[in-house]
Amino acid sequence: MRPGKFSNVIQTSICGLVVATVGQFPVFAGRERPIRTGLWVIQPLAEDSNTLSAFAAGVRSNPQLTGVCIHGHWKDIEKEAGKLDSSAIDKMVAVLRGIGMKYELCLQPGVNTPASVYKEGAQSFATRATNPHRPKFGQEVLIPVPWDTVYQQNFSRAIKQLGERYAGDPLCVSVVLTCANLMSAEMHLPKTREDLAKWAALGNYQEKLLDVYKKYTDEWAGAFPKQEISLHISKVLDLPPEFCERIVDYGLSKYPERFTIQNCQLTGRREDTGMMSYDLVQKYRDRAHHGFQSLASLSPPNERMGSIEMAALNIVHAQGEYWELWHGDGMSVETSTAVARTWEEARRVGYNAYKKKLMFEGKYRER
Repeated sequence: MRPGKFSNVIQTSICGLVVATVGQFPVFAGRERPIRTGLWVIQPLAEDSNTLSAFAAGVRSNPQLTGVCIHGHWKDIEKEAGKLDSSAIDKMVAVLRGIGMKYELCLQPGVNTPASVYKEGAQSFATRATNPHRPKFGQEVLIPVPWDTVYQQNFSRAIKQLGERYAGDPLCVSVVLTCANLMSAEMHLPKTREDLAKWAALGNYQEKLLDVYKKYTDEWAGAFPKQEISLHISKVLDLPPEFCERIVDYGLSKYPERFTIQNCQLTGRREDTGMMSYDLVQKYRDRAHHGFQSLASLSPPNERMGSIEMAALNIVHAQGEYWELWHGDGMSVETSTAVARTWEEARRVGYNAYKKKLMFEGKYRER
């Protein structure tokens, strides 16, 4: 599956509703054609020539991949204050240009903010890593207070520099809307009881964070005027789902053709209905572009992730446009082929019929 496979658009009519079919992906009237489709692989920056060679060999040999999500830690590409070193990104992009493969850029702040930003006076927020699946579990970590002006000046400058270098590349089709993050690109922030007390001491964090997300929705969209702007939805502190909805509504009001929401908690353990981020995608699926990222690896042992079949059922239920696989899964031809085959079957027969099939085979799992 290489770029260009979904270039033909065929219009049909279903019960009087005009539907455009891009390859095998339905696009309902009133919503633009999907910016991203198919299987994408998450790829950290290549640290050395051996890693780069393995990356190049992996993407060239896997016909199931449609694109690559390049994830870079801000501190790793800005080792000198104020200057981005894009050489690692450039080398990976050169590989992708050689085969004509699309890519997404993700710049992660949070715990990956350069130390120089704090030295300039940015206010820090100290917490402990509570996710056992993340590095530094149990250790103290620092993130910048998202509305701090010194942090924002530096992060805004980094976004602008990225845009100047990559926004004109037609293969760069997406960027992740980062700005207020902890250890990933999702909207997570520290939220233990002690953390919440510290946030409360900083003022009305709900309105402050809303202003941060509005600001960086516009900044990412301005620096990358032709790209998808992807918001990785998750619960924010102790705020209700309506907080995320206000951000999504803002993004759709300003950039309806390219504002995208992503669920990074896709599982195959059960039906994901009832999970806040999944339900939010379901609520907006007819108005916003949307896709999914696996919660964990599908390759055995995969107790945390669950089965490919149940994960495919969840994506089809929400009419997901794309599926981001973890690095090991996306670089495995065997695993990604199994994912593509299963997803296509589920999409072809539809949610209800595929659910019945899984029940008959004893593969269905309820919450």
